[in-house]
Amino acid sequence: MKWTSVDLQKYDQAKEYIDTVIVPLAPFQIGILEASAKNADQYDILTLFSRELEKELMGRIMLAPTYTYIAAAEKSEEVKRLNGWTNHFKKQPFKQVLYISFDPSWRKIASDLEGEFIWLPTASLKDADPAAVKGIIRDQTMQTVELIKSFW
Repeated sequence: MKWTSVDLQKYDQAKEYIDTVIVPLAPFQIGILEASAKNADQYDILTLFSRELEKELMGRIMLAPTYTYIAAAEKSEEVKRLNGWTNHFKKQPFKQVLYISFDPSWRKIASDLEGEFIWLPTASLKDADPAAVKGIIRDQTMQTVELIKSFW
């Protein structure tokens, strides 16, 4: 289920079955064009990937809005904020809170998160044709689905 009014109504009727929330994490910056463009491309891919993940695990997960943060921000502050999100989600009650990101800087502090962190390696899809992009995202989705199932 996605963060939409229609899906939230469905969630309210099926809370006992939806025990996992997934929160995509995406850096944001404006300044250095190359880095900003890379963040924008990764945001687009993360959005596509998250939606595919939600489709594949529909009825078991809630896809939260993407948590966007300033790329240069102090990660310890972001961890505190995300741990607040985790506490909120666990009161709903979600048993599993999963954070997903292409940003490798989260790997260093993932153990400080109260939810689980899944780092996604990214390939440059900027010049790939749409069919190739769809196939790559589908493959990565299926691999990640298996990983998520291991948490259950």
